[in-house]
Amino acid sequence: MRQRLVIIAIALLAGAIVSRANIIHCSTNFILGDVWFPQTAEYFDLDLDSNGIVDFSLFADIGWSAGIHPENQNKYLVHPSPPPNIGGPVAALDPTYVIGPNSGGGSYEDWFGSSNYSTLIIILDAGIAGEFYHNRAFIGLEFEANDGVHYGWIDIEGASRTMENHLLTDSSLIIHGWAYESTPGIGIVAGAVPEPASLLLFIIGAWGTWLLRNKKNR
Repeated sequence: MRQRLVIIAIALLAGAIVSRANIIHCSTNFILGDVWFPQTAEYFDLDLDSNGIVDFSLFADIGWSAGIHPENQNKYLVHPSPPPNIGGPVAALDPTYVIGPNSGGGSYEDWFGSSNYSTLIIILDAGIAGEFYHNRAFIGLEFEANDGVHYGWIDIEGASRTMENHLLTDSSLIIHGWAYESTPGIGIVAGAVPEPASLLLFIIGAWGTWLLRNKKNR
């Protein structure tokens, strides 16, 4: 009887873990800001949940700036500028940063969205600003869908290298991919991608088998 209970518990644990593995991930290697004609600025519209509605727009202007803009009431994490300024530069998040309802509201990161583009990179005679300059990191996202608020990330690299057949400047962006948690209200770890369910179940099953054998040997 106790062996059966152990098996049931393992099955429930496996089901719980798999049910929470609701990350939708898209991998790409899109280069933004490597064209000169017909205009120097290039734009990228991101529809995270593929429902036909743009959630965020990014741009890169050859040679001097790159930014991100939220559509509707969507937001991203920034480093708040000191009052009375509003907003701030987009925060470059490290892997394992937890993006969720508790991410904002602090003095270091906060959720922000406006009708203007927020800075990813800006290059002026007076200096360079933006945490994505020659840096690869994640942008934390919060966006509205029909079923509620979702959290996700974009993997962005401020170009610091040349790629074959592409002319990259210091304000060009390489979009390596994005992901979001399909369960509303649930946070996501920056850089997290879906885990192979079959491998996960195999590991849990092997652990359960070991427990049963160990109990029997005793």
